[in-house]
Amino acid sequence: MAGQRWEGRQGDHQVRGQPCPGPRGHRVSRWKVQELCPSPQFIAGGATRADICQGGLGDCWLLAAIASLTLNEELLHRVVPRDQSFQESYAGIFRFQFWQRGEWVQVVVDDRLPTRDGQLLFLRSAEGSEFWSALLEKAYAKLLGSYEALAGGSTVEGFEDFTGGISEFFDLKKPPTGLFQIIRKALRAGSLLACSIDVSSAAEVEDITRQKLVKSHAYSVTGVEEVDFRGRPEKLIRLRNPWGEVEWTGAWSDNAPEWNDVDPRKKEELDKKAEDGEFWMSFSEFLRQFSRLEICRWSPDSLSSEEAHKWDLVLSNGRWARSSTANGCQNPPGSS
Repeated sequence: MAGQRWEGRQGDHQVRGQPCPGPRGHRVSRWKVQELCPSPQFIAGGATRADICQGGLGDCWLLAAIASLTLNEELLHRVVPRDQSFQESYAGIFRFQFWQRGEWVQVVVDDRLPTRDGQLLFLRSAEGSEFWSALLEKAYAKLLGSYEALAGGSTVEGFEDFTGGISEFFDLKKPPTGLFQIIRKALRAGSLLACSIDVSSAAEVEDITRQKLVKSHAYSVTGVEEVDFRGRPEKLIRLRNPWGEVEWTGAWSDNAPEWNDVDPRKKEELDKKAEDGEFWMSFSEFLRQFSRLEICRWSPDSLSSEEAHKWDLVLSNGRWARSSTANGCQNPPGSS
């Protein structure tokens, strides 16, 4: 099964009462970060999911991948190297790394970011003074050729470019046995996960359901939990909308009555009442509402098996050579 590809569209943020400036045809300034913020920080207090809020570019697929990346510190700092700041050894440039064609490739960008009316045009942090995520988006745009190249893509593209990992797809209308355990194992192993709701026509793209789920839109899967609810176990899953807002309003959402029947300590731990794009829902409801799940893992180990394997990595460099390794079709049309 191919990965879901989300196409950015003009107006995809108008559902939130905001104009959607496209990557072309708009009067855009490029301001240095210091002109936007008097005391900018590259990373302040750790890189978190709250640092990813979508701007006027249809790259939810990439932002869902970045949000998932923050759950794995080792992976995060392979992509976003440590010891970079706007203070110590500041030179106006920042380094990032992406997996391309079997090797890690470094991309260097300056700290000028697209703005309009003094505000970041694309990805921003909820904090306002933290810029690692906006600069990472810029570096990935440079890797692909332009910001416009980000307006539409598949989350697994980002996953694989951030990890060099192996992707797996699940049809949630025909889920495998033990999918909740598979997701829990994947999260514990540091895998990256995303999900989406399929649409039957282009007119439905980014329509919002009555319970505030966005169709054909990439969500990060950020956690699973099992709680005692009225004397029986209830499986929950936590998702995040990369917009940084517009959350599920059904059962187990922020302030939902179901939380009143959960142990107060567990409720305090899980029920975060904030409009930050992240929310809980029951796993059974997740299977009803969503269409597909994508998981990118580090190793070829099966997520459905508890058996562990030891794998060795071997890289072989080569090239296509005429009449040798690039000899064309072995059975061309018209041959006998």
